[in-house]
Amino acid sequence: LTRRRTPMMDFDININQSLSVAILSSNACFKTQCKMERLTVMFLILCVLSLIQDAVSFSPSFLTNYHYKPSAPLKPPIRTSTRRYVSTSPMVGPRMPIDEEYPGIQQVHKNPDIFVIEDFLDRESCVDIIDKAKERSLERSPVAYAGWTEDFRDLVELAAKGPVVWLALITAWVQVKDSANANQLSLVFQALQNYAAIFVLAVAGIAAFTYSRAEGLKSLRTSTSTTLDDMSQKESGATKFVQNTAKLLGTPSDSLRQEAALFEAPTVIRYEPEQVLAPHFDANRSAETEDANRGGQTLATLLVYLNDVPRGGLTRFGKLPPLANSNEPGEAKLTVRPKMGDALLFFPADAMGQFDERTEHEGCAAVDEKWIARIWRHKNRVPPPFGLSESSLDCI
Repeated sequence: LTRRRTPMMDFDININQSLSVAILSSNACFKTQCKMERLTVMFLILCVLSLIQDAVSFSPSFLTNYHYKPSAPLKPPIRTSTRRYVSTSPMVGPRMPIDEEYPGIQQVHKNPDIFVIEDFLDRESCVDIIDKAKERSLERSPVAYAGWTEDFRDLVELAAKGPVVWLALITAWVQVKDSANANQLSLVFQALQNYAAIFVLAVAGIAAFTYSRAEGLKSLRTSTSTTLDDMSQKESGATKFVQNTAKLLGTPSDSLRQEAALFEAPTVIRYEPEQVLAPHFDANRSAETEDANRGGQTLATLLVYLNDVPRGGLTRFGKLPPLANSNEPGEAKLTVRPKMGDALLFFPADAMGQFDERTEHEGCAAVDEKWIARIWRHKNRVPPPFGLSESSLDCI
């Protein structure tokens, strides 16, 4: 049987090859009496090591897969046809099933599927949600650095396979080259000591860089928001929002309560003039670890526009072409204009949780005030404080 080669196996082979070259070549180096010749031999060693590093293909995701996910606050007060459309995009499978016969639903894009549902909420429900959000008080919308674990791992691997090895060998050579008792074993031992020390410093530096990057993301979202997790009033706008979403996203065999258990509590977001949400993804490449406490991967996003926005405030999908009947002059990408009561539905990941980068979207700068309510439907049960409590689910 052939064992599948893994990145960690490549890393082990890489280090073993590097040490072998160092040991074999250092023997010739120490036998050479001329200091210039010794340095030349060492330079050749480093060149060979460089070639070994380049031979190992490495494409860190943070260079190509950077994304962030705006998140709900960490605690509530402060954060049918069921056809499946099979995507032809590599690695992205069928999306989760929905009720494609839901009243007012229109598909505005295929692959990835995007739907607009007209009059998803009535005017009274929209106004009630806004009023309830104002009562709760709105705070600066937080942003979570999705995929930070993957980016951190990639940076550590990159450092371990390249710069740390080179620095360890160079500093070891400088330390032992003039020693009277120097030999290849002392060079290797010193290089290993240096490697351990430099690797620890590199990891600390990468951790600091990751933290600063997460802090920098906060400026990309300037809206304010709050969550509505109390469903005790069955006629409230928030309760109707959750009920309608459960009807749309659930299957005939599921109860509304079962489906709503997969939701994050509704988040209400206000954009005042000039406030924006930069291009981002709602799914997370590292959802199984980073979002394990909030239901895992985000499979669907449902936005409801709570007021009419005549100017600005468009929702734009930057990787998708404009609609054939678009009423937005000059727009080269797919955009949706906010209209009170209408909903926008798309799928940040397929039914199995595979990230779909085509659903990158943004909230364009508001000219008139804009209010939206959002529900994220996750792969698994979303426990409080992110999801709805058992008592709230009993009211659905």
